[in-house]
Amino acid sequence: MEQILIELEKQTAKIENLTKILAEHENARLFDNWIPRKKLMEYLDYGDTQIAALFNKGDLIVSEIGNRKFIKRESVIKLLEKNIKKRSQK
Repeated sequence: MEQILIELEKQTAKIENLTKILAEHENARLFDNWIPRKKLMEYLDYGDTQIAALFNKGDLIVSEIGNRKFIKRESVIKLLEKNIKKRSQK
């Protein structure tokens, strides 16, 4: 019986995690041209200092609402494309 309860708790945790992921994707669809600062930080695996340096460069289009910042998706794509490094042929 205890084993069943443990397995039920594991499955419940998985369902809660999936529900959270689905909600995040739903929010992303609603504002698909704008990326929340936190999500960009997660995607780039950047901390506060690194993301602030990117903002200061002026390459990203940023909208501020209160303390929240949103970055225009197209500006992120342009920044990524601008930083493409070609590998040298050997």
